[in-house]
Amino acid sequence: MIALLAYEKRFASFFPRAPRCYALAAGSRASALALRSPVRYLYRILAVAAITLPLVVPSTCAAQKKARARIRALAVLELPATVPIDKDLKIPATARLHAISIFQNKTYQDATIYYVNPVPMALEPGTVYDVQQNGESLGLFTIESTGKSKDDWLASGKWKSAASIVAAKKAPSSPVPVSLQDTDERPHLKHGGSASPASQPASTPAPTPSPTPTSAQPAPTPTPAEAAAQPDQQATPGSPSAGDADPSESDPNRPALRRRASAGSEESTAPTQVERKREAERKPEPVTPEKGVATSSVPPLKGPAPVLKRRGQGEPQFLVAISDATAYDTHSYKFPWTADEKQRLTDAIEKQALAELTAYAGKSTRVIAADSFTPSIQAFDLDYDNDAELVLTAKCALRKKLAPAKSAPLNAYITYVVRQESSGDLRKLFSEITDDDHMDVIGKLQFIDAVDADGDSHAELLFRRLGPTTQSFEFYRAGRDQLWKLFEGAESSR
Repeated sequence: MIALLAYEKRFASFFPRAPRCYALAAGSRASALALRSPVRYLYRILAVAAITLPLVVPSTCAAQKKARARIRALAVLELPATVPIDKDLKIPATARLHAISIFQNKTYQDATIYYVNPVPMALEPGTVYDVQQNGESLGLFTIESTGKSKDDWLASGKWKSAASIVAAKKAPSSPVPVSLQDTDERPHLKHGGSASPASQPASTPAPTPSPTPTSAQPAPTPTPAEAAAQPDQQATPGSPSAGDADPSESDPNRPALRRRASAGSEESTAPTQVERKREAERKPEPVTPEKGVATSSVPPLKGPAPVLKRRGQGEPQFLVAISDATAYDTHSYKFPWTADEKQRLTDAIEKQALAELTAYAGKSTRVIAADSFTPSIQAFDLDYDNDAELVLTAKCALRKKLAPAKSAPLNAYITYVVRQESSGDLRKLFSEITDDDHMDVIGKLQFIDAVDADGDSHAELLFRRLGPTTQSFEFYRAGRDQLWKLFEGAESSR
């Protein structure tokens, strides 16, 4: 045993272990570095990409966002109560347009104070509004004049009904007159292989005696249309002066609502600001500018601010109006119910509304007078899910329990909204009651119509809130359990 250990010790002297161990350690370190270097380079590549990507992507994303940018204006057209509403709607000159909201960048803005220069952008002359009822188009209203009446901006304009637009598209086009004064009146046939009539020498007609030489004849007097076109021919196209610049052209980021008619389209809009100023220069009128009034690029308003005449005791009626430069589809939001379904749903919502009014009257020891409940019910399919949303507005008289029969009643007003569930039951979404004594605290809600205020193909409910002497507009979106208020405009005198 001792000899074996001595032999191993002697034999190990020829094979030192330390160098071999260091060689293995050096080899393992090199292999580890060789395996780790691609990972380290990958980290560097990812770091450089993370730094440069935010600098490259915004340019492409900005172009996409600019193409997707959308702006939509919502307004109401006020009409006398005696005007019948149909496809061949004829509006009087006293009609006026109220701007409500502008939807841009996923937010609602008050249209009466949005981009005022010097009038709100939603009421600029030349803006075209699609007037609708229950989501269906009734015609186009083009703004011509805008003014401020008291504390509200109003606009008047030109009306074209949907029936007239359809009739104009179906009407045959009139033939274009062709002048034959300077051409040969003989008919010609084009033969195959022959030269065109333009390349053939024109036949010289027989000379006619003239009292004066041709060279001495004066130049023909231009017509008024040709004379009006001469300044445009002399001016360089595409380079209007600084005074003729349209605000939308000088500011590329300024949103626009004006719907420009495409080539061959029957829809016509009012001329642009540049065209109106050029027309004013051709027909100058002496205007004495007032001292201290700064001039602006917006042309002067045509005529005074629109003012409505007295309508007697009748309340005015309102139609919703949409102005959107992006193409969109229109469809009816009316709920297609049958006669039996209408009777069942009407009875159900009236019963719920009467229960709400009874509870409200009991708080002031009053009761609902007999035969004074006058409801108005409309049914919509706001989300196109075959579930009806019903809107009830009603008025009733409340009497004191122990008051004499000849005492004046108190008028109460209710706005009640429900949704039909899949089971057929009605779920309450909204209820608001007020009376004549509390109109200054809680105004009466007058339902106007269902309208798509943001262009997502889902309709909102538009209301007009009436105070003793004021009015405002607000609209809601119908949720599963309640109405969500999306916008409330400022109050104005009525």
